[in-house]
Amino acid sequence: MATTRKSSKSTASIASKSSSTTLILGKTDYSITTSIIIGILYNILILGYIIKLENKQCGCIIDWRHDFIKYFSISTIIWGLLSLAFNLSTNKNEFVSLLKNILMIASIFEIWCLYTYVGDLDKTKCICAIDKQKNMHYFLYIWRYVLVGTLILAILGVISVTLATM
Repeated sequence: MATTRKSSKSTASIASKSSSTTLILGKTDYSITTSIIIGILYNILILGYIIKLENKQCGCIIDWRHDFIKYFSISTIIWGLLSLAFNLSTNKNEFVSLLKNILMIASIFEIWCLYTYVGDLDKTKCICAIDKQKNMHYFLYIWRYVLVGTLILAILGVISVTLATM
């Protein structure tokens, strides 16, 4: 009789642990989905901002950074939609992992492009950026510092963790 109670307690304990694991995984999936949706919306805003600068009457700087930001945003939107549709964020496939790594490196490069490009638009007083898209330009002007600061903190974190494990 004592053995039966012990095994039922063990079963209840295992069931409790598996249900809490399911809840944690559910929250993780929800946060990943939320992050992907925020990334898609962010890149739609960037894309809209960049496309509005292409008006020939603006006279804004249109260089390779403009094109890179534009096509990177399009690619990121497509990747985000594919990630939502096919659950690529948790996929362990080697090809998907390679694409994620390429996207990460391209994201770091895109931060630099956005940082310098928005700064140059501000310096040259681009009418379409500063006057016609005043709020978005101001947001990006401030946001570029947040992105660079976050990138520096992430790099310092990786370095400190690496040194701590040596």
